[in-house]
Amino acid sequence: MTQLRRNLPLLITGIMIALIVSTRLVSTALPDRTGSVDPRVTLTDNDARQILERRQRQQVRAFMSVAEGEVSRTEERIRETTALALAASLFAANESLVQRIPPTADALLAGVNLARLLPPGMHLTDRSGFVSSARSDLHMRYQPEPLEIEIVSIGKERIDGPAVMLRLPQSGDPQLFIATRLDEITIPKPFASEAEIIVSGFVPEPFRALTLPNPNANK
Repeated sequence: MTQLRRNLPLLITGIMIALIVSTRLVSTALPDRTGSVDPRVTLTDNDARQILERRQRQQVRAFMSVAEGEVSRTEERIRETTALALAASLFAANESLVQRIPPTADALLAGVNLARLLPPGMHLTDRSGFVSSARSDLHMRYQPEPLEIEIVSIGKERIDGPAVMLRLPQSGDPQLFIATRLDEITIPKPFASEAEIIVSGFVPEPFRALTLPNPNANK
């Protein structure tokens, strides 16, 4: 009994040490769920696939937004190019009836402007043969005999689309050409052949019917 009393403190100390060690082992094996946060995020294959698909849809929407904006602006520029060409051809036809054919592109544009035939949103510039609009700079090429008009439209920004060229020959249908790229294009010389235009990086595009005035109709 006396021996037990002597060893009691030692026994208590051993029990306490065993309890402390076992508590540490349990806390290591089973992390406390109430007082700590695991910084690692585990995704299932399905979660990862959904995130990837969502990002791909966002990228596609962004691309389509830019592409649709470019197409829309290109169509707008084709319409304004057509409007300017029609106004110039009407004015030139009327002037030819009274033997006042404009000698140069500047004279033709000045006459169109004076007659208030310049399409809305367009104005003359200081550059010879040029008209400006919100989306493009338009260069008119003109020859009085035989009467031909050619307009080259260059977008002011990349999103305005590629260069556009519209030709109104004296006879035959109007011809529309569109550049195949946005940068480093070569503008064909005035009234170049179709082969030369294509070599310059333009391709012919279908053009809706445009009725042009015939200056000889009333003669």
